[in-house]
Amino acid sequence: MAMQHSTGTPTAAEAARIEAAKVGPCMACLSLLLAGLLDAGLVVYGCDYNHAKSGNRRRGHMFGYALCVWHHRRHPQEGKTPAQTREVYGPSLLDGSRVFHEIYGTDDDLIEQQTYVIEERRAA
Repeated sequence: MAMQHSTGTPTAAEAARIEAAKVGPCMACLSLLLAGLLDAGLVVYGCDYNHAKSGNRRRGHMFGYALCVWHHRRHPQEGKTPAQTREVYGPSLLDGSRVFHEIYGTDDDLIEQQTYVIEERRAA
């Protein structure tokens, strides 16, 4: 059964990007790792796919990136409170897009990072 989206059913290439991204790592966690703010062992794999928006409308299936359930939906780590999770992982997208993007980068930065991760995985 095909997924229904406001941007229509993904093409084969779009669906491949979404599935490759969902493997992980979370792009917000990766941003923290690259900044020296998160230990590599804490980077989350197994993610949601966040569709970037413009004017509160999805930009399309190719304009998205992986986020763990904390960074995407503010679901705390198992056995942790939201405050404990935020202390380690920083704010989630639901804490506000402005603060989220100040810390992890713009949507375009995160989309570019996601594309790089997928391309590197394919080349390996």
